[in-house]
Amino acid sequence: MKNVLVGVLLNVCSVGMVFSQTVVGRVFLDANQNGIYDKSERLLKSIPVSNGELVVQTDRKGGFELAVKPGQSVFPIVPTGYALARSESKIGNTHFLYVDTMVATGDTISFDLPLSREIQSNRFRIGAIGDVQVDTEEELGYAAKSVLTELAQRRDVQFNILLGDLVNDKMPLMPGVRAVLDKTDVSYWTVLGNHDRNTGSAQLNDVFNRELGADTYAFNYGGVHFVMLNNVFATGSKSYEGRVSVEQLAFLEADLKLVPKNTTIVLSQHIPMAHTHNQKEVLALLKDYQKVLILTGHTHTVNRYFFKQDNIHELGAGATCGNWWRGEKDMDGVPHALMQCGTPRGYFTVDFQQGDYQISYKGIGMDEKHQMDLIVDTTGLVLNVFGGSEKTKVELQIDDSQWMPMQQQKRVAPSVQVIRDKNQEKIYPTQGNTRNPLGTRVSSHIWGLELPEAYKGKIVKVKIRAKDNFGFSVEQEFITEL
Repeated sequence: MKNVLVGVLLNVCSVGMVFSQTVVGRVFLDANQNGIYDKSERLLKSIPVSNGELVVQTDRKGGFELAVKPGQSVFPIVPTGYALARSESKIGNTHFLYVDTMVATGDTISFDLPLSREIQSNRFRIGAIGDVQVDTEEELGYAAKSVLTELAQRRDVQFNILLGDLVNDKMPLMPGVRAVLDKTDVSYWTVLGNHDRNTGSAQLNDVFNRELGADTYAFNYGGVHFVMLNNVFATGSKSYEGRVSVEQLAFLEADLKLVPKNTTIVLSQHIPMAHTHNQKEVLALLKDYQKVLILTGHTHTVNRYFFKQDNIHELGAGATCGNWWRGEKDMDGVPHALMQCGTPRGYFTVDFQQGDYQISYKGIGMDEKHQMDLIVDTTGLVLNVFGGSEKTKVELQIDDSQWMPMQQQKRVAPSVQVIRDKNQEKIYPTQGNTRNPLGTRVSSHIWGLELPEAYKGKIVKVKIRAKDNFGFSVEQEFITEL
């Protein structure tokens, strides 16, 4: 049997047709960080290794063996206190072995997995980054000088999870996206989105897997267990639905058997779990864990979803391209692209502390305290709390008055209505800009309060506090005339 030796931390591709191969290798502590096993280096036993379907553990000599099908990737499920050994790419899941459709049947692939020790606090912050979704080189430029520049300058974020749709069906842009990410000094993990698929290929995910890494994998950091799934399930060459495949369900079940029930689980996928056809099968595997946070993108609106199990909460993080890079440009020449829910282009940060978590919205280029918009109209005070939900309690105080509860409303966000009106009046788009085609869909995070008579016509200080039991608590002050 022919043996194919693959360089560490490289994707692999040989000539021939494939149905299955065997991957053999070792997991070791790469003391000198050269990516190659040296005889003096320690071999690591009991490290889970997976192909996105099966999970095995390394033997006492750090060895593993896995059968692999085309399109799968081989990866270690990195334990807390360890990290993937150093490489040039900032994208963690590009370090894995991707087995393409072009490896000859019957070959054995040799692939070692180097790890390094890393000091990890149980207090850390990550970024949850919704759809960047660039369609052209110009839009890649928008992303580079807005969200990606901001993320590159943040030193308080341990790593970012990119929640799918890095491109908008434009496979030639994938290398450029990776190049921009690799120019930054922060780490990323990527999730595959429906617009990241190569619909011109029988192997839909081949370009994503080569450029942006595995689409199904898991790792641990700071005592939290992270799982990434590809729930974009093909129903035709271009059509799809939200579904977790049989292979991924097997992977999730095998992976979680090795994770203690008191561990916080963070599951990331592109299409919301709330819109995933076989969500019950996935949630059944998560029901006994203390806390489960699901991170998703896809909808280009900020939404939070809740399930029968109180331990499970889903955060739909919105889109960093907003409403598809449309609308009036800001001073940097980047379209505002306000989302349909009235949320500015942005992302979420998630702060972990001993397994608990707190979420906070961050508008791109905005102060981190900007968590909501307040307007006064004919109906009274109207508030858009970007990260709010049906579970959020919102209260308002005017000057030194008693705190007053605000009521959640089903309505179009006022900031969206302003743009709609200007579109209809032909004020927008102005020369050199594009129309932001906002519709009449209601926002899920609007609150209102009838204006008290005593304050009408006065300039006042308005304090807002919004809080729920699912990791969300924000406050903000406004000075306004009522």
